[in-house]
Amino acid sequence: MNNTGQDAERLAAIYLQRQGLKLLETNYRCRFGEIDLIMQDGKEIVFVEVRLRSHAAFGGAAAKHHA
Repeated sequence: MNNTGQDAERLAAIYLQRQGLKLLETNYRCRFGEIDLIMQDGKEIVFVEVRLRSHAAFGGAAAKHHA
C-alpha cells in the first residue's frame, strides 16, 4: 500500500477514535481479503473499509463501486 493509502487509514482511525470508537486491529488479513480497520463501538464490532478518492468527481463516501 502506498503512503497515501496508509495516511488515509490513519486519519480515518483517528477520526473514528475521536468519535468514541476503540481501535482493535489494522490491516487484518485472512484468506478472503483484508479489512482496513476493525473497531469497537460499545458492544458492536465495526469493520471499516477506507477508500481514498483523488477527486470529488469520483463520488463521495457513500458512492457505490460498480465493477
